[in-house]
Amino acid sequence: MQPSPETPTQTFQQTYFDGGGEMGALTRSYDWSKTVLGPPEHWSQSLLTTISIMLKSRFPMFLWWGTELIQFYNDAYRPSLGNDGKHPKALGQHGEECWPEIWPVIKPLIDQVLSGGPSTWSEDQLIPIYRNNRLEDVYWTFSYSKVNDGPGKPGGVLVICSETTEKVNTLQKMEKTVTELAASESRLRYMLADAPVAIALFSGKELLIEAANKKVLEVWGKTEEVIGKPLHIAIPELKDQPFLQIMNTVFTTGKPFHGNEVKAILEQNHKLEEVYSNFVYQPLKNADGETTGIVLIANIITEQVITRKKVEQAEEMLRLSIEAANVGTWYMDVNTRDFIASSRMKELYGYYPHEEVSYDAVISQIPEEHRNKVRLAVEQAIASGESYSIEHPVIGHHDQTLRWVRALGKLYPPTVGHTAHFSGLTLDITEQKRDEMRKNDFIGMVSHELKTPLTSLNGYLQLLIARMKKTEDVFTLTSLEKAHLQVKKMSTMINGFLNISRLESGKIHLDMQVFDLDQLIAEIIEETRPTLQHHSLTLSPCNPVSIYADREKIGSVVSNLLSNAIKYSPKGKKIEVNCEVHEGMVEVSVKDEGMGIKPQAIEKLFERFYRVETKHTQNISGFGIGLYLCAEILLHHSGKIWVESEIGVGSTFYFSLPLAP
Repeated sequence: MQPSPETPTQTFQQTYFDGGGEMGALTRSYDWSKTVLGPPEHWSQSLLTTISIMLKSRFPMFLWWGTELIQFYNDAYRPSLGNDGKHPKALGQHGEECWPEIWPVIKPLIDQVLSGGPSTWSEDQLIPIYRNNRLEDVYWTFSYSKVNDGPGKPGGVLVICSETTEKVNTLQKMEKTVTELAASESRLRYMLADAPVAIALFSGKELLIEAANKKVLEVWGKTEEVIGKPLHIAIPELKDQPFLQIMNTVFTTGKPFHGNEVKAILEQNHKLEEVYSNFVYQPLKNADGETTGIVLIANIITEQVITRKKVEQAEEMLRLSIEAANVGTWYMDVNTRDFIASSRMKELYGYYPHEEVSYDAVISQIPEEHRNKVRLAVEQAIASGESYSIEHPVIGHHDQTLRWVRALGKLYPPTVGHTAHFSGLTLDITEQKRDEMRKNDFIGMVSHELKTPLTSLNGYLQLLIARMKKTEDVFTLTSLEKAHLQVKKMSTMINGFLNISRLESGKIHLDMQVFDLDQLIAEIIEETRPTLQHHSLTLSPCNPVSIYADREKIGSVVSNLLSNAIKYSPKGKKIEVNCEVHEGMVEVSVKDEGMGIKPQAIEKLFERFYRVETKHTQNISGFGIGLYLCAEILLHHSGKIWVESEIGVGSTFYFSLPLAP
């Protein structure tokens, strides 16, 4: 099957960053791998969905994400940044770095939302910003809303905003003009006609439409023909809605009415549409204090509200997806080891959802033979920053039920105001593991049964070889030696399958002792030399170094790495073995001049049954268990294994072990 020409990055861009005008293009081309968020392929579904909605929206929107408050915004917001100012460097920038002039004003609002407080609402708020090469007075109507990155886990803050500088300046001009030209009603109405907010004047208790500017006529879906008509006749769809009754109350009581995010159903383009607005019904009074009319001033926020509802719907869909997947989640402060587990996580470990559980309490439910392996994997992931992925059994705390789980986690480094934390997912793989264990039991049984006839066959071959050496039958002796070599290969393969079965059932036995690693390496090299007819093997000078480990199993690691170097190197190439001590650890390396390994294959190289499939490896035997066994043996010895490789140049395999105490 040929690989698809469509790369993962293109798929993400087409799915989530498609369109969006200038900001869509900038978001697609931005090198996110250099930020704390990493490449978009690793972003959460919540972040991708939020950005997709934002880029496609024609309403100004801005997003801060993560503990570093990394910034995103859309085309509709971009004009608010002016020219020769914060754009385009604001994209991907840290919030505090981008907005030093207003950070003391907006940071408390961000913290309020992220800490679980209600969404904020600010109308016509003066927030001066630096743009167009100067600090300008800018007014905003905006809402800060939390966007979750998982159940109960804040991910960022979505700002749905509208710059109202023009509106505020217009209203300020209006107030000044009304004061200065109170007698000039015609001039006032002329100024109101082009106001960016919807304004209408109703007179008398009948609510006759005395004046209506362009904006309100646009919202109503009407023309100037409605002026002079009663409101209930001009807009008949209001009949079963609350607005006429509210206005009647305002007229009767003389008290204004304020509405926030109120929905109205209005006929636009010959169909009923939902319209959301923030508005005020302000009573007009004569010199005697009697109400003579009502002024409507409304800011239309339909797109803002609909966008926010889409984000909320996306968050709910994400939450339901996680719940449907039956995935447990956890969070742990790496300094204090404070541990927070989701209800599903507690359930997998046999605890009740309302119980408080600690990290030690969770670890204690792992059977003893697996517990140390899990602890070591956690500590290694925290120390190195590498991804955490492990499978292990669990005995339920209350129900004592045996389950198998797979845990996937990652270390998140400290940021301003936040300490480093380790978090991830836990999945129930009990049924899958039972199938694997049945398969491993079968492999172990078959391998064990095969060992007996192979042992006998090996003995007979050794006897025949010994006898034939006393004769001059060179052909028969050579054939017997080749047969003996093939039997040894098969024995090694069967032992590998048996070791896998023991490893995965937790029955592997380690015969721990103190021994000299340098001597072991030298012995294995000498044993290997008879097979080096076409390669040169060198061992760099190695100082005496003692370790506390299983000598036989560490020997199998060295032997396996040497065998691979020989198999995957062309004839006539060199193989170099080196041994050094660094900070309480001994590091052994086996370097070859072979074909090299592709970067995408390195990640899977130490997985069970994985083999690099190329045209060069088609004729090389093996089942892909050698490196997996090496990695598992080293993990049981608190060590690790890794590789550095370059295509066409060769590979260097490394492993490290603690020195003997």
